[in-house]
Amino acid sequence: MPTTIKPPLLTSDKLARLFLQLTHLEKAGLPAAEAFAMIAKNDPLLRKPLKTMPSRLRKGQKIAEAGYKTGLFDDNQRILVTAGENSGKLAAVYTKLADFYGNDARRRKKMRSRLYLPAFVLILAFFVQPLPALVTAQITLGRYLFDSAGQLLLMATGIALLVKFPSFLTSSQAALLHRWQLAFPPVANWVVERQLNSFYFMLAMMLDAGLAYSAALPQAVASIKNTGLRKQFDPALALMKSGASVGESLATVGSITASTLQIINTGEHSGQLADTLLHFTQIDAQTLALQDEAFAEWLPRLVYTAIGLWIAYGILQQGLPSLPAIQ
Repeated sequence: MPTTIKPPLLTSDKLARLFLQLTHLEKAGLPAAEAFAMIAKNDPLLRKPLKTMPSRLRKGQKIAEAGYKTGLFDDNQRILVTAGENSGKLAAVYTKLADFYGNDARRRKKMRSRLYLPAFVLILAFFVQPLPALVTAQITLGRYLFDSAGQLLLMATGIALLVKFPSFLTSSQAALLHRWQLAFPPVANWVVERQLNSFYFMLAMMLDAGLAYSAALPQAVASIKNTGLRKQFDPALALMKSGASVGESLATVGSITASTLQIINTGEHSGQLADTLLHFTQIDAQTLALQDEAFAEWLPRLVYTAIGLWIAYGILQQGLPSLPAIQ
């Protein structure tokens, strides 16, 4: 079982664009090399990542292998596309991947759009907060620029480093961060729900593409980013080798709820596990999207409140200028 999944070269929105266009071109019967060349020519956002794909495909490489070697696909996408090529269901695989990454991209875009105005207000606050001290000549212009633009630059640098922080960690340091994520219930629930949704989707896609459960489960587990959550699947992987059913093996995973296990058992007994899981992940994704929307609605209010308190504290700390005494 692979222990890590290579991150894809493209973001969710670009992956959604790519797989959607591949869906249409595959259904139209266009050869893969011409399809990738056409997308690269007509879509500036995908031109650079797809630069070498047409030539690789013309040399006889499979789509999945060429995409993986160029860094276009991660390991899961490589396996899914390979299964689609082998089973003749490539268009269906493209369609489901386009839907999955499209939903993920829309959730992220909605979250970002809700933060644009609070970010603008926060930037404005950096310049407003020290302004009374400049007006009353308590600080120089240079000090004002340091307290405003300088502090804003420091905050922006800190946020950028925080976003990039996980990529700098060693495997042991990443495992420590992952344990911290699972140590706090609100954070743990947020992480587990979203990564399990991705796990169910990957498992369903692999089963639908024709992979056996014994091959699909290890690969779907490897797609889980949190190492602590991934480790919870060790008993399931061990039990799978003994010939246990899907429901029996996944019942050993503590983070999988009883209601989800019931859905899995129903799908397995009906012989439609892949379709059942795909339907479940779609409904679950809608629930997660509502949670994201609620969070995006409340976060700006918290930001506005914090900014207001920060500005008020700065004004009170500097004090009001004293009036001249009346003779």
